[in-house]
Amino acid sequence: MSFFPRLRSRWTATTLGCLLVTCGVIVETTAAADGRARQPHNDPADSDDSPRMTWRPVAAKRTSVKQNHAKNASHRAVAPVSHETIVGEGFASEMVSPGCTTCSGHCDASGCDSIGCDSMIGARRRRPLFSVHSEYLLWSLDAIDLPALVSTSPAGTAPEDTGRLNQAGTSILFGGRGVGDEMRSGARVTLSWGVNDCGDGFELVAMGVFEDTETFRDSRALLARPVFDTGSGSESAMLVAHPDFLTGSLSVRVDSELFAFDVMRRQRLCTSACDQLDLLIGYRHGGLDESLRVDQSGTFTAAQGQIVAGTTQSLFDDFRAENRFNGAQIGLHYLRRCRSASTFNVMAKLGMGVNQADARIAGETTNTVPGGGASSFTGGLLAQSTNIGNYDESEFSVIPELGVMFTTRLDNYIDLSIGYNVLIWSNALRVGDLIDRNVSQFPPEVPSGTFDPSFEFETDTFIAHGLTFGAVVSF
Repeated sequence: MSFFPRLRSRWTATTLGCLLVTCGVIVETTAAADGRARQPHNDPADSDDSPRMTWRPVAAKRTSVKQNHAKNASHRAVAPVSHETIVGEGFASEMVSPGCTTCSGHCDASGCDSIGCDSMIGARRRRPLFSVHSEYLLWSLDAIDLPALVSTSPAGTAPEDTGRLNQAGTSILFGGRGVGDEMRSGARVTLSWGVNDCGDGFELVAMGVFEDTETFRDSRALLARPVFDTGSGSESAMLVAHPDFLTGSLSVRVDSELFAFDVMRRQRLCTSACDQLDLLIGYRHGGLDESLRVDQSGTFTAAQGQIVAGTTQSLFDDFRAENRFNGAQIGLHYLRRCRSASTFNVMAKLGMGVNQADARIAGETTNTVPGGGASSFTGGLLAQSTNIGNYDESEFSVIPELGVMFTTRLDNYIDLSIGYNVLIWSNALRVGDLIDRNVSQFPPEVPSGTFDPSFEFETDTFIAHGLTFGAVVSF
C-alpha cells in the first residue's frame, strides 16, 4: 500500500471524528437551552419555572463533562432580584430602582464612603405609601422695633419736665428697643405620600408659631408718655401720673403670630444608594400678624385750669399690622444617608408672590367730669383723627427658607428628627412702622398745625429662625 492512500484514510477518519464531536456539543447545548428536553430526570428542584443556567465545558480530549443534576440542583436555581428601599425623613428612597433616574447604580460609582454604603444593607424596608412628620418648634421671631412709649423721672421733677427724653434723670420704661424676640413655641406637621416607585409624590405642610404676648403695666408716682411736639419743635410728654395733681396707671400689650401653609409636588431628580436630590414646586400661603395697644387712665386730684378735681380721663391707642402672602414656591431637598439608621437633610425653598399688607389704627379718649357725665372723642395720643383708619397695600415679596435636619431611626415605622430653620420675609408690614411719635396736639384738642401724628406705608424685612424636634411615622 502506498503512502498517500494511508494518509487519505487517516485524514478522513480524523475529519469524521471531529464532526461527530462538534455535533455532540451542539446537540447538548441545544438541549440545555430548551430546558434539557433530551435529558429527562425526576429532580423536584427543577419542577418550578425559575430560570436556570447550565454550563457544560468540553474536555481537551473532545469528551463532554457531564454534571450530576440531583447533586447540584440547589445551585442551578437563580433567586429573583428584589429592589428594596430605604426611608429617610418620612419618605422612602430607592437604593437602585428600575425605571428611575439615577446618578449611579452602585456605591463605588457614586463616590459614597464605605461606611455609609455598606451599613445600608441591613437597613432596607418597604417603601411607605404615607408618612406624617410632626415637629415642635422652638423659634424666635424678629423683634418689633418700638419708639419710647413709657418714661419716668426722679422724684421732685417738675411736671413740664417729667418723662421728657434727653432730660437729666429721664429713663425709658418700655419701648426704645426691640420687643417680642424671645424664644417661643410652635408646631409643624408635614403629610407626605408617593405616587410611584421613583420617589415622586406630594407634600402638605402646615406651620405656626403660636401667638406670643408681651405686656407692661405701671402705676408709679411719676409716669409719662414721651412724644415730639411739632408745635414747639422739641421733646415733650403727656403726663400719666404726678404727685402734685394726677394719679394714674398705664398698660402696654404687644402680640405677634406667624403661620404658613404649603402644597408641593416632589419630583426625584437624582438618586444613588447614599444620596438623593428632589425638586420641590408648589404654592405657599403665609401670614404674619402684629399688634400694639396702649391703655391709659388717670384721675386729677387737684384742679388744673378748666379741669376740675375728680375728673377722670381714659384713652387708648391701638395699632394692628396684618400680612398675607400668596405665591409660587420652588425648592430643592438633598438627603444624605450617614449611617444605616441616620440621614442628613438640607432643604432650600423660595416663595415668590404678592404680600397683601393691611394696617389698622384706632384710638379714643373718654373724659368723665364729676356731676357732668362722660364724653368721648375720637383719638388717643399716638392714634388721632389725623392717622386713624384702615390702609392696605400690595407689594411683590419673596420668602426664602433654609433648613437642615438630622434623623435617626427607632424602628421600621418611626424616625426621630432634630433640625434648624431660618425664614426671611421681604416687604413685610411691621406694627412698629405704624407708629408716629410726632404730635401737634394732645387729646381732646382739635387737630391743628402740622396735623400729626400721620401715617405712611413702610415695609421691612422679617426674619424667623429656631430649632425643630420631631418624629416621623410611616405607613
